[in-house]
Amino acid sequence: MGLVGANGAGKTTLMRTLLDFIRPTSGSLSVFGHDSVRDSVAVRTLATYLPGELVIPPRLTGDQTLQRFAFARPRLDPARVAALADRLDLDLSRRIGDLSKGNKQKVGLVLAFAPRAQLLVLDEPTSGLDPLLQREFAALVREATADGTTILLSSHVMSEVEQIASRVALMREGRIALVGDVAEISVKARRRGRVRPRDPADLEPLAGAMGVIASVSEVAIDEDVVVFACSGDMDDVLKAVSRFPVHALDVSHTDLEDAFFEILDGPDASGSAR
Repeated sequence: MGLVGANGAGKTTLMRTLLDFIRPTSGSLSVFGHDSVRDSVAVRTLATYLPGELVIPPRLTGDQTLQRFAFARPRLDPARVAALADRLDLDLSRRIGDLSKGNKQKVGLVLAFAPRAQLLVLDEPTSGLDPLLQREFAALVREATADGTTILLSSHVMSEVEQIASRVALMREGRIALVGDVAEISVKARRRGRVRPRDPADLEPLAGAMGVIASVSEVAIDEDVVVFACSGDMDDVLKAVSRFPVHALDVSHTDLEDAFFEILDGPDASGSAR
């Protein structure tokens, strides 16, 4: 489950409230049937939390840090710790104070994934990681969810959540504005397209064919191409275009951010905001 929104939208506050690090002023939250306040010890026993700003004593090495956490996490298997460190290219013998931001984040990821908790709460987990390690993190997420782990992951980078999460919630000004499946949300948004017919004489007929498709809007001729916007699937568009010889059909990919705001700011926004 991805939790997305601008900085300050309330993602970290929601996560910390879920784990009873701060108390809600109203309402309630439950995790696997446990009330987040009344049963907070049970909730934290089932969960592992990686904060956005991980603070570890700088004098400790990575190994010493993990040994400390092992007292609170009996499920911290040394073999799994070693395997995770190897996958993340992490030297556990180095002092935390000597590590870069990215390597400190790797220590946090080992701490998060090693216990095989039922719930992983990850706040901006890829901060400081290079692209190759972000791919490795995505693989760890897929493996954990395949094993039955629930993951709540926050990010202000929409593309990251789009690649990893199956469902996503958008936060705006402290409220959850929209929840849905990533694929469904992406399909609902408009995509921009351009068709270049082989014969310029086909520009008008092609634009006319596109203009009668219910899911297509903003059809226009721009020099030697027909431009359009499309909401929903592309089946009718492809059928219309296939009637004409064309040089190229280009359709822009709709990222999750565009999809969210198309839905929230569109004509049906009032019915989509819950």
